[in-house]
Amino acid sequence: MWLLLALGCLSILVIVERLWLFQSTRIDVTGMARKLLQAFERNDLEKAKAVVARAKSMEERVLCDALSMYNGGAEAVEEIASASIIREKQRYERAVSILGTVGSNAPFIGLLGTVIGVILAFAELGRNPKGGLEVVGPGISEALVATAVGLLIAIPAVVSFNWMKNMMKKRVGDTDFLCRLVIAQLKRTDRFSSPGELSAAAAEEE
Repeated sequence: MWLLLALGCLSILVIVERLWLFQSTRIDVTGMARKLLQAFERNDLEKAKAVVARAKSMEERVLCDALSMYNGGAEAVEEIASASIIREKQRYERAVSILGTVGSNAPFIGLLGTVIGVILAFAELGRNPKGGLEVVGPGISEALVATAVGLLIAIPAVVSFNWMKNMMKKRVGDTDFLCRLVIAQLKRTDRFSSPGELSAAAAEEE
C-alpha cells in the first residue's frame, strides 16, 4: 500500500506539471499562420520573427530557430527545424513515461498486495480452523483494498499518458505545418540573403 501511495503521489505531480506545460504553451496556430503569411507577402522577415518572438511554445521556439536560418536557404531551414522539433519533443515528453509505467504496473502491484493479503488471511484461518468467516473476512477485505487502490492510481495515469501522447502528435503536426510555410516561402522567393534585400524586393514588387 505504501508503494502504491508513493506511486500515486508521483503520478499526480507529473500530471499537474505536464498539464501546466501543455496548457501554458498553447497558441492559436491558425492565427499565427495568417500573421506569418502576411509578413511573407510583404517580404518582411523581421515582422515574421516578431510573430514568434515570445519563444515559449514548441511552435514558437522551433520557428525562431527556423527563421534564424532563413537566409541560409530552404534546406538549412528544414534541417534546423527538424533538429529543433526533436529537442522540443524531448522537453514535452520529459517524465511522461512515468505515467505509462505507473499505469501499467500499479494494478499488478495492487493484485500482488491482494494475493499476499489472502494468503495471510487463510494462514490465520489455518491457525483458527473454527473461526470461519469472522477470521478470514477482515483480512480478505483489506487485501481487496490493495487492488482497488492500484486501479484507482492506474486509470488516471493511463488516461493522462494517452492524452499527452495525442497532444504531442498534434503539437508536432502544428509545428511541422508552420515550418512548411516558411520553407514554401523560401522556395517561392528563391532565397533572400539579407533584410536589406528583402526590403528592396518589396519595393520592386510595389
